[in-house]
Amino acid sequence: MSQINTSGKEILSKYRKAGRISKSAKKLAKKLIQPGENAYEIVEEIENKIRELGGIPAFPTNFSVNYEAAHYSPEILDTRIIGERDVIKLDLGVHIDGYIVDTAVTVSFSDDTDSLVNSTKTALTKAVENVHAGQKLKTIGKIIESTITQAGFNPIKELSGHQIKRYVLHAGVSVPNHSGAQFLGASEFESGKVYAIEPFASTMTGAIKESEVSNIFRIIKKPKGNHEKLNKIFDDFYQKVGILPFSPRFVTDKNTLAEKKEINKKIQFLLKRKIIMKYPVLIEKSKRALVSQHEHTVLVGKSSVELLT
Repeated sequence: MSQINTSGKEILSKYRKAGRISKSAKKLAKKLIQPGENAYEIVEEIENKIRELGGIPAFPTNFSVNYEAAHYSPEILDTRIIGERDVIKLDLGVHIDGYIVDTAVTVSFSDDTDSLVNSTKTALTKAVENVHAGQKLKTIGKIIESTITQAGFNPIKELSGHQIKRYVLHAGVSVPNHSGAQFLGASEFESGKVYAIEPFASTMTGAIKESEVSNIFRIIKKPKGNHEKLNKIFDDFYQKVGILPFSPRFVTDKNTLAEKKEINKKIQFLLKRKIIMKYPVLIEKSKRALVSQHEHTVLVGKSSVELLT
């Protein structure tokens, strides 16, 4: 891409490497996700693959099932087993030196859900084909919405794609999944910037809410003062997970029930003191709903767009 300078070429190389790793991780995920398999074991294998290939998980791998739209990531020793009629959203991220790619696929095993799964896959393909510098964000939202509704489903309007910056997964600019979105900041795709595009479709209304379950967290500030216990816990977490979203799985290599209880106790301690925040699992308001998602990360250039994932 002609607009990339020397330092830009180095950054682009890191994005491309992260993208290649994400492709390998998705390929592995599609192989591993089968009825009767354990979700915890699958995401552990996927994240270990990312590390083996030289990347770092940019956030805990999401393994949201059926009416869950986003943010479910298996806990330590999670017992979730894949069912034959499950619709699974596998959402993963990879970063190299903070340069993040974000990608997702939906896996199902029943012919009955093919049209739902294909609605977001097709919407994503059409959206990416129409992205270019200067393109209106709402135009992409309109393409996504019309593709999903024409297939007989509803887009989840409250969820959206997003701009990505170094070490910042959601960087303030949203890529909508519908045409009626309101914009407070940029309203167009800009050259030299990276975006994740992620259509969601639902078999019901597409309205979502936060559940009571949270198993993804992020450090939001450093403790003040000389609270020895708090500082010790914070330092241990920060050294292991940094500033990106994390799972309790990321702060321990001891996969035991006792360790799970201890880690969760520390997380509650940090939450209470507002040192970390939580990401509740987002669910369709109707538990009868099935949700599909697909996602790619793109780098927008002056005259072309590079699909990174």
